[in-house]
Amino acid sequence: MRHAAPEGPRLAPFFAGLRGDILAAWQSPLGFAYDRVIYSVSYPYTEGDVTRVLAWCGRAGERARLPAVGELNRTLEAHSYPELASRAPPGVSAHAWSAVLHFCDPSYPIYTERAAEALSALGFDAAARGGEPDYGAFVAAVDELKVEAPAASIPETNWYLARNLGVGLEGWWQAGDAHGRPVARAAAAYGRN
Repeated sequence: MRHAAPEGPRLAPFFAGLRGDILAAWQSPLGFAYDRVIYSVSYPYTEGDVTRVLAWCGRAGERARLPAVGELNRTLEAHSYPELASRAPPGVSAHAWSAVLHFCDPSYPIYTERAAEALSALGFDAAARGGEPDYGAFVAAVDELKVEAPAASIPETNWYLARNLGVGLEGWWQAGDAHGRPVARAAAAYGRN
């Protein structure tokens, strides 16, 4: 992790507010809900673990599209990061697949539309392809942010770097111009570190 801000202005507004966004999310009800899940699941997954992870991300209905828990665990054990990012079973969303991967290996970031939109606004190729999110491109973009992140922007929490960056991306991106399109916060809003 870099100790100073990355070169150029492209990522500076994001990193300027990252610390505050992470701390706000970490101490929020949503942050506590995330902690309850990450500390309650074990690996190898049990059926209850998979159910809990999918319920947390709002994708409980996708359980039927995932392999049986034994086969899922064998798949997770047979691959290393980030090989599984683009290998979701047919019919499993990036939301569900990213959560299953993340709670097994927190190096995988959790996919959300807001985080993907923020990455696109920052100039990364993380947009949906053919109407479907490209989780592999999302992971690659977050991995680049991991390399670029200045140490001063990442507070000490019990969360892994991928989670910190994910909540930072969500916090950086706000809904709301006059046409209902998402807009990034202005860099001036980041004086609250």
